Amino acid sequence: MSYHLTPLEVCQRLIGAPDKIAKICGLQEKATYPWRRKSEWQDAGDIRATKYQRALLTYAKANAIPLTPEHLIFGADSAEIDQLVASAQVAA
Repeated sequence: MSYHLTPLEVCQRLIGAPDKIAKICGLQEKATYPWRRKSEWQDAGDIRATKYQRALLTYAKANAIPLTPEHLIFGADSAEIDQLVASAQVAA
């Protein structure tokens, strides 16, 4: 069964744990945990700032991770991300 992943969930599937994502963004290890919840300023799972999105895209490009700007804005279908993960593992 397929379902929609938030931008943060996409990053977790493609890059790794929230503490790794935080480190890539130049933040404290636990800084991304509040991103999971909806707030007055963001929907649940949104990547908070453009500078963090740029850092994640730069990291993904340097490490051949198939993360796109669309993933960071809109999220993605879980089946799409599963397919990208499977393709990346075959290529490695």
